[in-house]
Amino acid sequence: MKYKLIALDLDGTLKDSHNQITLKTKGALIALQKQGVKIVLASGRPTAGLRHEAKELLLDQFGGYLLSFNGARVASAKTNETIYEQTLTIEEAKLAYQRAKEFNMACMTYKNDMIYTEDIDDEYVCVEAKINDIGKKQVSSFIDILEDPIHKVLLTGKPEYVASIEEEFKKPFGDSLSIYRSAPFFLEVMAQNIDKAASLHRLATTLGIKQEEVIAFGDGYNDLSMIEYAGLGIAMGNAVEGVKERAQIITKTNDEDGIAYTLSQIYKGVEY
Repeated sequence: MKYKLIALDLDGTLKDSHNQITLKTKGALIALQKQGVKIVLASGRPTAGLRHEAKELLLDQFGGYLLSFNGARVASAKTNETIYEQTLTIEEAKLAYQRAKEFNMACMTYKNDMIYTEDIDDEYVCVEAKINDIGKKQVSSFIDILEDPIHKVLLTGKPEYVASIEEEFKKPFGDSLSIYRSAPFFLEVMAQNIDKAASLHRLATTLGIKQEEVIAFGDGYNDLSMIEYAGLGIAMGNAVEGVKERAQIITKTNDEDGIAYTLSQIYKGVEY
């Protein structure tokens, strides 16, 4: 089987525990792009939060893709052209905000490559800004800045609290929105039926790539859909148990170059 597309989660997968892409992993992915394999960065991050890693891996030169907001937007790393997107309506974003206030959760969204929030000093808002290397803007009214459709509303809370209220939080929305945890302290709210698998399928179809020609690497619950979708779904050694249980392969951890290790076994010309 010749795999033509590789989808990679970032945090805990592509990047090690020091928030770096190791030289082995970088070398493997650049070597495969030279062979014509398409690389897709697939993350819950906003598009702006993927650009540094995309440039480091030369995706702009080789024509890779950025699947951001857990799939709410797919764009070309070379041109920033939108391949696919599905956004929340302003009314849906308002409802998410109002529900967040009922549960005393901080709330943020993204505009102009920045985080907009009423809770600029919230510890997890600060984490999100640092992870994505983007700025924060304090607003007096979250609802007042909802002038355009929104890709994602992100809510924060202590991990044990978010875990305890997740199902109750979702109840009023039924299946009308996609709501799930990414990190233990983040609850993501997106348009209906948004996940990494659905958007990856749209991209693969656009590129004329079959499902069985796709590899996906991940470590978290928001990676589960694309790991199950891919022709070869691979869990990192540091992945949560639920992902490991559904993956076809469990590789080494993100600190042990798990991506490079497995790719060296699949493709010629890739070293580990």
